[in-house]
Amino acid sequence: MFTVTAAHFTRDHCLLSEPCPELNVKAFWSFVNSFTNWLVRKKCFNENPDLDPRSYNLDWMKSIPEETPLSAISIPGTHESLTLYGGPLAICQVWNLKQQLNVGVRYFDLHAGIWLPTQKNVYIRDSHWMFWQHTELDNVIRDILDFLRDHKSETVILKVTLHGLYKKQVAQLTKELIDNFRNKIWTQTMTPNMKVARGNIVFLQTDVFHAGTENHDSHFFERNRLKNVEERLKQIKSHICEHHIVVTETSTSLFNNPKILARNVNEQLYDFVDWHKKISKNYGCLGVISMNFPSAQLIKNIIQL
Repeated sequence: MFTVTAAHFTRDHCLLSEPCPELNVKAFWSFVNSFTNWLVRKKCFNENPDLDPRSYNLDWMKSIPEETPLSAISIPGTHESLTLYGGPLAICQVWNLKQQLNVGVRYFDLHAGIWLPTQKNVYIRDSHWMFWQHTELDNVIRDILDFLRDHKSETVILKVTLHGLYKKQVAQLTKELIDNFRNKIWTQTMTPNMKVARGNIVFLQTDVFHAGTENHDSHFFERNRLKNVEERLKQIKSHICEHHIVVTETSTSLFNNPKILARNVNEQLYDFVDWHKKISKNYGCLGVISMNFPSAQLIKNIIQL
């Protein structure tokens, strides 16, 4: 919370309510700028693990026409969606899986692996430091399907990136896991429409795990700055709207603090989404936007595109 104190407006303990020729104008405007920046960050960045139920977007896909390809929908997602443990260089989210589903997140970026070749569970971990995230892929899929059972209008896109020395074993374990839920998981290359996707998980292809829907990186970010987005949208709009799922990742490198990066990146995303919604000729069709520490308001703005 940003705390306002009298010190922001005084010099030598002289309050604004009293005559004071030595009012520190510079300090006053510094406070105004700080407060404005805090408000901006608050609407696009969140580090509070509590989630107000008034921010829920449980069935936001209900109004989307059945024939709409999943690739044509602007979808809020999270990067390293379940990396909630491991310290400041690892943690990318504060909301757990259920909270993210409730607030409207419909794309989850998971990182998984095993540490020993004899292990039979696929463990969720972070992408850089190998910290276990206190859950397994089996539990994640079950929790998502439980949500979809209660909210049949929705679908969830899942991308699972495999890590470690035993990727082939993990890929086989993942395939076996998907087979257990084959009626509720879409693994075909073509992008489904909403009629097919509702109530199901849509798996995305990765470099190691090839089962799933074809997808591409938008490359909207260069060195953590949005660059020439509208021009790039013109070039790939037909693909986004009709054929392939496009993902905009806001990822971090090994020694970047995800929270510090998110404060800057999310502000750019917030401004872009707001501007895109108002004046863009490429209205909608932004694909998946995958974020660290997103606010409920930023998620809602993406949903409303």
